[in-house]
Amino acid sequence: MEITTDEGLSGFGWGMARYAPVAEVIERNLKPLLIGEDPLLNEHLWDRLYYLNLLIAQRGIYMRALSVVDIALWDLKGKAAGLPVWKLLGGHRRRMPVLMAGGYVAADRDVRALRDEVANYAKRGFRLIKIAAGELATDTERLRVAREAAGDAKLMYDAHWGWRDPQAALRVVRGWADLDLAWIEDPFPSEHLAQLARFRQRSTIPLAIGEDITGRWAFQRILDDDLADTLRVDVTNCGGFTEALKICALAAARGVPVSPHVYPEIHVHLAAALPIVAHVEMTDPPQGIEAMHRLMASTLEIRDGMADAPDRPGLGFEPDRAALKEFRR
Repeated sequence: MEITTDEGLSGFGWGMARYAPVAEVIERNLKPLLIGEDPLLNEHLWDRLYYLNLLIAQRGIYMRALSVVDIALWDLKGKAAGLPVWKLLGGHRRRMPVLMAGGYVAADRDVRALRDEVANYAKRGFRLIKIAAGELATDTERLRVAREAAGDAKLMYDAHWGWRDPQAALRVVRGWADLDLAWIEDPFPSEHLAQLARFRQRSTIPLAIGEDITGRWAFQRILDDDLADTLRVDVTNCGGFTEALKICALAAARGVPVSPHVYPEIHVHLAAALPIVAHVEMTDPPQGIEAMHRLMASTLEIRDGMADAPDRPGLGFEPDRAALKEFRR
């Protein structure tokens, strides 16, 4: 989405709608609250958009919509200041490692394909590699294949909220002790905190939690209950940069590192701004997991598993308007 000022400046924001009517929420609920406001007052606008729609604002589609608007406002603010967003947010480093997320299960992909994919990532210099869950009963084999192919790179496992029974999961996961996993990510639905707590008490593998969580208050509970070794934060979902700064401050106070969820062109600014943010994450375009690279005029350059923060004002990346027009057809 695009926000335009009466002085001709514009800011762009984007995120994953997951087929939900996010654009309609922006048009109906957020746009009327933005018109005529000062676009540079990020905190004021965030509170206005959140609290004036509080009955629907605390999670779900609304927070995705608010997040996209907030991202666009920071892009606009950076352009107005002539600075990249990461320097406005804090400014910590220019270069950071990239976590490559892959290993997605498909009918035509067996463990040999997984081995080749992970080995390719390692060969290209990625030191952080994550594979997606399949069936828990067969994932031990997949993880052993991935562990061997990854070499000395760190290996993560994304359960995608797919587990329901802590005891059943533990029976399998206890066989993973020798795999040296950096973490298991989001094993249970984010509101199943009792199950998560029971699993955490009995498992020795670190946990990364939070990819779909919105708002600082939900993250505060995760931290208070010591349910995560790493927080997974998605600026396009949690409430935008304005809210992500608060979440990262909570994490920093506890010494819990933050791992952003994909969208590297957005999250490179969070990782470059704050020392508590460990890296950025991406998926490999040939895998076809998401299509944002097809909608952008340029994307983040990755070399040897590392990314450099852009120096261009704002987010530093603009949409390809011709591609957007084509996708609307």
